[in-house]
Amino acid sequence: MCDSDYTGDNRADGAIRIGDSICLKHNMTGRFLTSVPEYNYEGGSGQQVVFAGGWEAVPETYFIPIPRLGGEAECGSEINFGDIIRLKHSATRTNLHSHAEIGSPVTGQQEVTCYGDDEISDENDEWIVEQWTYDEDENAQYEDDNTWYTGRSFLLRHVLTGVTLHSHDELIDSDNNEVTGYGDGPDENDRWRVAFEQ
Repeated sequence: MCDSDYTGDNRADGAIRIGDSICLKHNMTGRFLTSVPEYNYEGGSGQQVVFAGGWEAVPETYFIPIPRLGGEAECGSEINFGDIIRLKHSATRTNLHSHAEIGSPVTGQQEVTCYGDDEISDENDEWIVEQWTYDEDENAQYEDDNTWYTGRSFLLRHVLTGVTLHSHDELIDSDNNEVTGYGDGPDENDRWRVAFEQ
């Protein structure tokens, strides 16, 4: 399939599958991973800004998990912890992206952007979905199940640089939290869930 074939018609409910429509909610701040058209970094890469925005799912918070470059995962196949995916931003068709040696504007941590389109993608768009193993009560509900589920805590690790998708209380503008790549985890600020409500 081509990237343009992934339209995110099905909202994830239970196990998360390739091609689903999902929203990523930051556990500590309660804010959703967001990007909007024509809001680009003034410095750094100049690419489209990614931030933790409002407390409700809106069109700009939806992403579609798609296979890694050259991957053979079929649309509708369940995603497991340890799988490598890309995340396509539904509203702008860009890809969640990071790169080495470009600092974020507020904290100087690794910049995270949305970049490319349905034709342009590279290895900087690839992320590993990892289980959040530091909440014993939550993980006991799933026993030995390695499947990525709606509501189940996870972290995203950038394949090429090893940093984790991160947010914090630092503001990137008047009302939105900065999103970065930071450290090798675990940090509570690396913890996310797929959710659609507060």
